[in-house]
Amino acid sequence: MLTTHPIAQFRRNPNFYLLYDGFWFVACAVAMLTFWRTGFTSLIAGPSWWFLPAFPVLLFAFIWAHLIIHNCTHGSLPKAINRTLGEVLGLIVIVRFASWDVVHMRHHKYSDDRVKDPHPNYPSFWTTVFKTIVSVEQQLFQQYYDVWGDTPENHARESRRAKMSYGTNLVLLATWAWVLGPAFFLMVFVPCNLLAGLFVIHFNWSTHNGEAAKSIEDMRPVNLTGWRYQLGNKLFAGIYAHALHHDRPAIFNPARALAVEQATANAQQQTA
Repeated sequence: MLTTHPIAQFRRNPNFYLLYDGFWFVACAVAMLTFWRTGFTSLIAGPSWWFLPAFPVLLFAFIWAHLIIHNCTHGSLPKAINRTLGEVLGLIVIVRFASWDVVHMRHHKYSDDRVKDPHPNYPSFWTTVFKTIVSVEQQLFQQYYDVWGDTPENHARESRRAKMSYGTNLVLLATWAWVLGPAFFLMVFVPCNLLAGLFVIHFNWSTHNGEAAKSIEDMRPVNLTGWRYQLGNKLFAGIYAHALHHDRPAIFNPARALAVEQATANAQQQTA
């Protein structure tokens, strides 16, 4: 169970996603009930000066949480920890691991397909942001219909699943607010999570040729070069070598693998 990817369970059980979100809904509700019954008080008191230096540190950590979850979806880490680590980090960045797993596998299958890609890219970054926010939920519905059939019964089941998902988001956020305290939650935790999500969308947009594209036909996975992306690759495990990632998604650091390939090719040219 804890070594099986959610996408595999999703394909075996038509009620998987409803049960998955239902589990986390109950877990968060029980946690808050326990807080109330035991008189638990938040770990962090009112606003403090250290919130300011904590902000960039937490933002960096949240971006890395998304990157690790991304690698967990591709099985880049040892099998024994992929699912567990993905679940823990998914709770921290709110989206939860199953959403990352199901949606991202669909992205790789239908990359830059305007109809089927849950992360559709457009020449305009802000259009991409809007379309991504809207498309993710739509593609969760469509993924279910692709696997289990586009029937009135399944439309009703997905409607219930969506309500459960939104409800789970709310109780998960409420749990974090209780644990962290309202000041830190609103001033640091929430904006850092939003900015980390925006970073992920920008990374996906830029590595699908977003900065150079003149039309949607130009959108495709690319390996980005230049000092900004070299720095980004050092900070974030090679994420801007994205064309190689689409070719070999299980590699943890595609920029490092690309550098080895280029060095090998240069050496072969010199000896030819």
